[in-house]
Amino acid sequence: MPRGLAGIVLVGLIAGCALNPPRLPNDPAAARCLALYDELDMAVAEGGTTPSTPVRIPGFPHLRVDRFLADFRTRTLNPAETAAWLTRLNALDQEARRVEWASLPEPVRMALNRRYAAADTVLTALARCAATLRNADSGDPERLALIRERARVPDDYDTLNQVLGLYPLTMLPVDFGIDRYQQETRAWFARPLAELPVHGELRRYGSPASPVGIPVLMVLPHDALGIPEPTPAQTEALFAAHDPVWEMDVATTDDRSGAPYWRAEGIPTVDAAAPVVYRYLSHARWRGEPLLQLNYLIWFAARPRTGAFDLLGGPLDGVLWRVTLDRSGQALLYDSIHACGCYHLLFPGLALRLRPDTANWAEPPLVPQPASAMGKGERIVIRLASGSHLLQRVYADQPGAAVTALEAREYATLYAVTMEKGPPRSLFGPDGLVAGSERAERWLLWPTGVPSPGAMRERGRHAIAFVGRRHFDDADLLDRLFEPAEE
Repeated sequence: MPRGLAGIVLVGLIAGCALNPPRLPNDPAAARCLALYDELDMAVAEGGTTPSTPVRIPGFPHLRVDRFLADFRTRTLNPAETAAWLTRLNALDQEARRVEWASLPEPVRMALNRRYAAADTVLTALARCAATLRNADSGDPERLALIRERARVPDDYDTLNQVLGLYPLTMLPVDFGIDRYQQETRAWFARPLAELPVHGELRRYGSPASPVGIPVLMVLPHDALGIPEPTPAQTEALFAAHDPVWEMDVATTDDRSGAPYWRAEGIPTVDAAAPVVYRYLSHARWRGEPLLQLNYLIWFAARPRTGAFDLLGGPLDGVLWRVTLDRSGQALLYDSIHACGCYHLLFPGLALRLRPDTANWAEPPLVPQPASAMGKGERIVIRLASGSHLLQRVYADQPGAAVTALEAREYATLYAVTMEKGPPRSLFGPDGLVAGSERAERWLLWPTGVPSPGAMRERGRHAIAFVGRRHFDDADLLDRLFEPAEE
């Protein structure tokens, strides 16, 4: 989407938020804060970048919500839990505001600093404003009721496309294709590791150093909602302990991971000379308990087309590996998708088993193998195919000496990637999609309701089922898919 159009969309959103605004006490500080938020939003709409997720809460410019936190909106919360929920909603907004602030031209930032934060910075002023507005929220039942009502995340399916595409009929061939893909995937995972084809050279990427070892019974701080809050040192230790080894069949340059950037003609690709893994934390719920998740994302320049009628190939490709931790910091579940939301694979640990009723779903979850048990000094190895970058095997092994180091970067850096000509630009558009990464399959699969099937997209925008509705970040995904193995 062009930047001008994106600005129009954001201006419309801001105007919509002004409808039926929540009441505020007659507080000059709160009024000044709202003016700051309004002016910052207008500046971003004019010439900046804003993440499409987490989602803004209309009327509350200091709050945003993701699917995990939206799950609390219907729960009964005591005052301490309510305060913790509001704090987390605000933390999502502040994270997005940092991206927006960094994207603004320097003259705009200087002008805003002079007007609202002469003694420090606008970001510091926003932190103070957040405290002011959260106090107003927590002390006003009407405002709290509005927050609960509006803290929703729309699903990433287009119902109109499903209606126009005669969804119940068009899903019959889609369902057949999914079943065939799942059978082929199980066949690949059933092969002995030594019999998997190698079209180029097997190369390993990851941390070259010996792992620190998975912490045993790591005690993580929790907030009033029971959500894990690891310290920065604990976060780094967990990422290092569960860092996978990416074993890639490298036959062409498209099989070498790297840092995304924009070509001059507006096509996304990667710099394979800079192998990078992008990391971020997320959360899920399992049997009422919030759990911590570690996410590792790598990018490739393309999934190369295999011929004129290849519907799946195109520029840029990404693979995301997620580790859901139990309360002691051990892996409860591994799962993976491509950055399009496609090819969701699950690798449960011994504590989980797939619910029997999921076999009757129109698009059942795919568990090609259980999680591998790891011995001393071993790490999870993820074997990726050449070209398609599909997972072919997950197993435990010593990393070995020949491991190419992956530089760890924060996911937020993807909102300002290099352009060959021009200033940095977000990898993601206002719709959460990566422009230029479209696949021809979208012309056949649009009736599923998934926007631009096959295109790469932003976290929080991953629909993972063509038949039915599921998201990678659904708060209740684990409970819907699994039950305790001992029951």
